[in-house]
Amino acid sequence: MKKISVIIPVYNQASIIINNVSKVISVLNNCGYPFELILINDGSTDGSYRVMSKLKNNNIRMITKENQGLGSVLKLGFSTSTGQILIILDLDLSYGIENIPDIINLADNWDCVVCSKYANANNYPTHRKVLSLLCYLFCKCFLNISVRDMGSGLVMLKSHLVRNESFLSKGFGIHCELFSTLHNKNAKILEIPIQYIHNPSSFRLFFHGMQTIKEIISTVLKHRKI
Repeated sequence: MKKISVIIPVYNQASIIINNVSKVISVLNNCGYPFELILINDGSTDGSYRVMSKLKNNNIRMITKENQGLGSVLKLGFSTSTGQILIILDLDLSYGIENIPDIINLADNWDCVVCSKYANANNYPTHRKVLSLLCYLFCKCFLNISVRDMGSGLVMLKSHLVRNESFLSKGFGIHCELFSTLHNKNAKILEIPIQYIHNPSSFRLFFHGMQTIKEIISTVLKHRKI
């Protein structure tokens, strides 16, 4: 029987950890598969790790590390997971945990399933939509990536495609590098529409934007070498 590994990045989200992790566990318990929740605290300063330590469940693994960014979190999650199916999940649950059973079932026919916020009307800020569109067009042009919501907070993928990969990106550029890797491996990727509720994120436009641009350029150069 396939095992599910859910990778949840945690950064300064102490107020929602207990409630939202409990919701995720409830959904996974009803899916009928063995699973693990990997909570990775990326150097939070609000006491998130103390809150995480209050969670008592044999299916939960907790890791804390210095703050380096989303890419470093996902790389650690990929390498330490034990499941055949990985799920990347934002802790704020803005992409809806009711979609988890569906994307697990789709793993029978697809290597990666991306829940997309762009197929339905939502309250995503206009400036973020514009930046996301520019990033998508750039990646489509130079890397032939056709995934519209590369930054999705709910993604399923097969672990063997990423577990031993040497990703370069430490920050948000990991989204582009991940899908570039999947494309190079001819992975079957499906993007499905979901209802999305926007919550404030840790993304800071100038700092993270500049870092992401640098990481995307590095991904393009890496892709050309391949």
